[in-house]
Amino acid sequence: MTRALLSAVALLLGLPGAPVGAPAVEQSAQGDAQASERYPCARASTVVRFFTLDTDAPELAPATEALRELGAELVYGPRTTDARPGHAFVALRAPSTAAPKKLAQALKKAGAAAHELECVAFDGRTNNDSNVNLGGFSLSSRDFVMGLSGDIAWFDSLGPWTQFYGPPGKLEGREIAERFEKLYAPYGGGRLGEVVRERFTWTLLSAPDAKLAARLEKAIAKLAGVVSAHFAETTLEVVVVLEGLGAAADAGPIPSAQGEVFDPAGRAAPRATWSTLPLYELLAAEGLVAP
Repeated sequence: MTRALLSAVALLLGLPGAPVGAPAVEQSAQGDAQASERYPCARASTVVRFFTLDTDAPELAPATEALRELGAELVYGPRTTDARPGHAFVALRAPSTAAPKKLAQALKKAGAAAHELECVAFDGRTNNDSNVNLGGFSLSSRDFVMGLSGDIAWFDSLGPWTQFYGPPGKLEGREIAERFEKLYAPYGGGRLGEVVRERFTWTLLSAPDAKLAARLEKAIAKLAGVVSAHFAETTLEVVVVLEGLGAAADAGPIPSAQGEVFDPAGRAAPRATWSTLPLYELLAAEGLVAP
């Protein structure tokens, strides 16, 4: 009934299709320095991956043991909500070499199939999360936001930072922002801000010659999430967008600030961060970073 009401509201508002691409937050010089600390020039041994389970009552013991055999562990969840009965959301810390299908098979030991998710992160959200009264029903902010699209499998929000999770290739940043503003803003939800874009720099062991630099810049630009890459002698500058993240860097929880009240039990939600491993492997193959 809840999802039906939300769908009816969406139809009445006549939501447009999603334009190609999404706006992104511009980073300050201070933000660049913080991003460079968050993205060290080193081979990452672990990543964080996101999954949804087809049950809201998973049996964790057998799944935990199966994950341990793969060197993986739960770092968030299982989390459930009335907006998605029969589903639970989890985040795993796993070795970079662990195949997502193997992790899903381990999670299946919890009693239901597991499906890999991708994440998109926004910064600059205004106003606070608030409950919504709709058609005589009172919905939590999470339930309401997840009802904006059947492709939203989970939603985390803390201060100005927001993360959405959904099936690979299904969540478009611009479309999410438009839906959020049109459907949630009238109830105090405000705006999401923009999809996060981060810039970081690495200092290399040596400077690539012009030919190698040009070839690598093209190869790096093809990596998922990369906006641009540029070599300047022994410095590499990379700009990434936090959209379509399947394997996220292991960067700890979403930062919190005093006065934030949304979902206090879930503040350990992993912060979405671009995984540098594919980039590192490209550079290691050319001897520009440690093997």
